[in-house]
Amino acid sequence: MSKLVIVESPTKAKTIARYLDKEYHVLSSRGHVRDLPKTELGVEIDKNFAPKFVTVQGIHIIKLKKSAKQADEIILATDHDREGEAIAYDLFEVLRKAAPKETSFRRLVFNEITERAIQAALSKTEEIDTNKVEAQRTRRVLDRLVGYLASPLLSKALTGNQYEGLSAGRVQSVALRFISDREAEIEQFIAQEYWEIIASLRNGKPFSAKLTRRDGKKIKISTAAEAEKIKRDLQQAQIVVETVTEQQRRVHPQPPFITSSLQQAAASNLGFSPNKTMKIAQELYEGVTIAGETTGIITYMRTDSVRVSTAALSEARAYIKDQFEEEYLSKTARHYKNKRKAQDAHEAIRPTSPARSPEQIASFLSPDQLKLYKLIFARFLATQMTPAIYLQRKGVISADQYTLEVTGSNLLFDGFQKAFTQFALETSKIDGKEKAEPLFPIWLKEGDSLLLEKVEAMQKFTEPPRRFTEAGLVRLLEQSGIGRPSTYASIVSTIQDRNYVIKEKGSLRPTLLGRVVADFLEEHIPETVAIAFTAHMEEDLDLIEAGEMDRVTALKEFYEPFSRQIEKLNGLFDQQGKPFQIFTDSLCPKCNGPMELRYWKGTHFLGCSNYPQCKTTQNLPPSLDYRYAEKKVEVLSVLEKLDNKPPTEIICPKCGAQMALHHGRYGRYLRCVNSQCKETFSVSTGILCPKCGAGEIVEKYSSKRKEVFYGCNTYPACKFAVSDMPVKICPDCRQGVLVKKGDVLKCSNKMCAETVDL
Repeated sequence: MSKLVIVESPTKAKTIARYLDKEYHVLSSRGHVRDLPKTELGVEIDKNFAPKFVTVQGIHIIKLKKSAKQADEIILATDHDREGEAIAYDLFEVLRKAAPKETSFRRLVFNEITERAIQAALSKTEEIDTNKVEAQRTRRVLDRLVGYLASPLLSKALTGNQYEGLSAGRVQSVALRFISDREAEIEQFIAQEYWEIIASLRNGKPFSAKLTRRDGKKIKISTAAEAEKIKRDLQQAQIVVETVTEQQRRVHPQPPFITSSLQQAAASNLGFSPNKTMKIAQELYEGVTIAGETTGIITYMRTDSVRVSTAALSEARAYIKDQFEEEYLSKTARHYKNKRKAQDAHEAIRPTSPARSPEQIASFLSPDQLKLYKLIFARFLATQMTPAIYLQRKGVISADQYTLEVTGSNLLFDGFQKAFTQFALETSKIDGKEKAEPLFPIWLKEGDSLLLEKVEAMQKFTEPPRRFTEAGLVRLLEQSGIGRPSTYASIVSTIQDRNYVIKEKGSLRPTLLGRVVADFLEEHIPETVAIAFTAHMEEDLDLIEAGEMDRVTALKEFYEPFSRQIEKLNGLFDQQGKPFQIFTDSLCPKCNGPMELRYWKGTHFLGCSNYPQCKTTQNLPPSLDYRYAEKKVEVLSVLEKLDNKPPTEIICPKCGAQMALHHGRYGRYLRCVNSQCKETFSVSTGILCPKCGAGEIVEKYSSKRKEVFYGCNTYPACKFAVSDMPVKICPDCRQGVLVKKGDVLKCSNKMCAETVDL
């Protein structure tokens, strides 16, 4: 009897095949086998939004059909989520006509790829969950409607050509709005001055206390004059310890990882992007080879459930009992409750066997795999360990009408934190925010008189909100109900791939294109960036999966207001020709009209707003340092700075004519003014390369990082490069160049400590 098992990926197929008898033949579908067509909308709106699916991977499908003809039983073992269920359903649709009539189809559902889990799943196969399939179909149609109807209008508005390729996404556009709105907050932020006062006190031994209240009310010091008055008052005050209190604080372990919390913890602790985290987690789930045997070492990694099986809890507790002292094991098994909207089909992300410790299998994992496995392993163990205990101390000190405070916190018992520290993980970044502060003056007693030695007034300024990190954006998406575990990583990567957002010093910054796209969508197609509306559609998808709503109702709820906006926007194009313009503070050199921002093939440039009467254009640098507000871009000062010519006249070595400075899509460059020559060169910094001594350091542009850098012009023979503009060769080591870092010049050579004040 022949049994055909089909999964999504070749790696998963290889792992599962090891657990089955020879009568089983395991193949991979290599992802989806049906999808909407690429060359048309593929949705019949007037027929209740019926999707027109087409078969993809033609050659591979032929192989699957050939195997299906010889099978007595076909087992669909794709992932147990919406996408996996849709793949299983499509495989059924594609293969049922090829298979003999007596062939039976079964659905295999499991949460981990281990021999134990696969054998257990085979004993109780299920039917395809058509509600999950409907939810996936609805999501796919929603995304297609936005992509095919909104994206051409976005391209037409910003480039004049609907086929330019700018893209709007149903969920990604909301993420872009979050980042764009945060950037606007940062630009509009006005720093407020405030002062902090620290008193150096002595009671046998010196210590410091912070001023917190005046006349019993929280104090806010706004000026230097006010701070000086308080200093004088404190110098004349009678200072006495009012109260000294101590209390224990118990910090409990967080739940086991779900998709979003894993991505956030991996970003904070390991520096992994959400995409990288999910890629490595997929490898650990599908199977790694350990001592010649391939097995999955973590459970399914796309989940929002914190549920853990009773067997897994028992194994974790047995491991803790064996590896740690008795006081580290919680008295009873700890269970966590799911959030109301969480799907309980999967368990939390955990090791498939707590007995398989990171130390035992370290040699079989790549460095990144080991790092992520340690994180998952420690977090899971911690859930069944005792709380960490801190002793918090607080001293309240009176100084006439003023109150000062001194606080401290000492770790009494590390509890669950030991699960992290044994793997050299930083506990404070994963569980709890309590930090030990052992400098509290424990000798203080109520009623003690204190001697004031010094008072310091420190001027400070409020800081603007920070840009989102990738982990922070995932957290916000989850809190807002935008996207689901399977989509967080793709949302974050998509807005970067489209050049709407760049990663800068670990944070996400919107490009000028991203800001413009967000503004266009908010003005003309607000449904694509409406947070509440998008979150409501996600809830509708959940209701469809639960069998509480039908697909047509959900699609109509979205499409009716969306289509009205699309129709209205098309009307504006017919009436005005260009209903959306981004003006700049630069004037046309020919007609004195305002220049506007335009895009072409992913590159921004300036064009006269009096087009087609005036066709003047001006290139912009690729990494434009812009200021954008209320649909206007300030670029004049930037262009004036960039138009600074090289210190000496550059002569074309080919024809002897003068070289002129230009801006292109890859940054500044020099071009010969001779129309018969047109030779081009990179703009030189005038600094010899410290590495090879033969070339010069010139301006270059990284299309991958979307930024200017500086490198040797003899590349690839010499690969010396720095990200900041060099000032001169380091006089100390002669192996690097001095670049500006804040208010100093610092050598680019990591082995050199040379710094020069500006």
